[in-house]
Amino acid sequence: MSKRILVQTDDPAHSKIYLTIRGAVEKIVDIHPKTVSMKGAPGEELETIVTITPMEKYLFSILDLKQQFKKNITAELIQPNGDDRSWKVRIKSNSPKPDTLYEVITLNTDSKYRPSLRIRVYAIYSGQKKS
Repeated sequence: MSKRILVQTDDPAHSKIYLTIRGAVEKIVDIHPKTVSMKGAPGEELETIVTITPMEKYLFSILDLKQQFKKNITAELIQPNGDDRSWKVRIKSNSPKPDTLYEVITLNTDSKYRPSLRIRVYAIYSGQKKS
């Protein structure tokens, strides 16, 4: 990874200096998918699963799950079982009318490297209502 930073100084001959910082960045967690996008007809229940897998070197537990808006989208945390390291979040959505729904799910962890994780959720209901 490489980042370029502008530093402004009070030296008239060198008022702006660009610093470049390079280094390896290790992956802490794999979230799949990172953003959830669901589409369906009004009245249809949409559901998906998000998988959160901590890397072996940076194992952590998820302490809790919080939703920002809590309207027509629900999220349930599923703990790993057996030797599986992966946590799962089951996301469900329902709307009786055409609508676009949005939610931000925050997962608080016991990791000092990633104390919280965010998942953005979009649910788009269009067309005729399913009976």
